Amino acid sequence: AVVDVFGNVGEKPHISYCERLGRKSTDRPRPIKVCLTNGDAAVRLRNCGRRLRDIPATQRVFVALDLTHEERAERKNLAELMKARKAANPEHHFYISRVEVWCDQSPLTGNQTGRTPAVTTSTTPAAPSPTPSAHPPPAPSKTAPPVPSKTLPA
Repeated sequence: AVVDVFGNVGEKPHISYCERLGRKSTDRPRPIKVCLTNGDAAVRLRNCGRRLRDIPATQRVFVALDLTHEERAERKNLAELMKARKAANPEHHFYISRVEVWCDQSPLTGNQTGRTPAVTTSTTPAAPSPTPSAHPPPAPSKTAPPVPSKTLPA
């Protein structure tokens, strides 16, 4: 069934395994975790996920990355920030890219080439930038340390 869904958009992935996640419920269908044999196929399937909405039989099928709890929490915070920005500036287009909320400077009906980051967030502190020095650090020695010699009693 999973191969048939992606066959609708012209992709035939090689699946190593797939499984249902969560507990059985009558309220809604459970998500399916699909593991592929090729990383390139995963990228192609992720990119064609939007085309599934154009097909009536797969309008409610979504392709999402398998994120850790920390990544999901960070993504949720970014989504909340983006919603607040959209409410304050409805004429601009906001979107999330990696760990930033981006804004196209021009309104949705105009030219959308001037992109600037609106908000950046990260759960890990940024690494300090290295300070330039006049001399590079010394290269590691390629010779082995000297072996201690044994002295024999006379």
